[in-house]
Amino acid sequence: MSTAPNNNPKDKKRPHQKVQTISKAESIVSSQVFDNRRNEIYEYLKLFGYNPDKTIIQVHITGFFRKKGQPTQREKERHTAAVKRYGGTSFVIVGRTHDPSIVENVIKPKKKNPLETSPGYIGYLWKNKDPQKRAPHEVIPLDITPIHLPYPTDWKNMFATKGFMLALHVPASFSKYKNRITRVLYRLGRREGIDVKNKWTFLNEIGEYGYSFI
Repeated sequence: MSTAPNNNPKDKKRPHQKVQTISKAESIVSSQVFDNRRNEIYEYLKLFGYNPDKTIIQVHITGFFRKKGQPTQREKERHTAAVKRYGGTSFVIVGRTHDPSIVENVIKPKKKNPLETSPGYIGYLWKNKDPQKRAPHEVIPLDITPIHLPYPTDWKNMFATKGFMLALHVPASFSKYKNRITRVLYRLGRREGIDVKNKWTFLNEIGEYGYSFI
């Protein structure tokens, strides 16, 4: 028994319309942000010890970060032993984006380790695994907003997604620096008139709290 073709013009337009809508939204963001925004993203991430050739950035659906599966006792012991031996690593949330195009650019995780994954973990950005060898800051959407700073309401309505949190992979020794930076960003986020669309002059205010792997 053959199936009649779908001749509903509305159904045929939906996929194309969705692509057009996302592309239009990205174009609007690009026209509204500071011309040198890509470099500002790079400078911001550097405050957290970002290295374009080595750093891994995880992408999580908003609301799911740290909501991991329950590890077994053996996995806990192995993780503890690794931390003692190598100094350990951790992920710190650095910002968020509502642009769904990031889903198409992440490297999908192969292993489901309950110590490293969560229901909302969609993948990671890493130059070594990127098909075009692009560094994470070259792939992250331009609507990225630093943690604690207000995300523009018009962008949120335009993309109409739950959003994605970006978590940077850093050494455990970074903890004290992370706290200093996030405290400053929290204060900035409460400042009246702060607008991430404008030039990120606030980078000068938090630059002294940055971290270096050197």
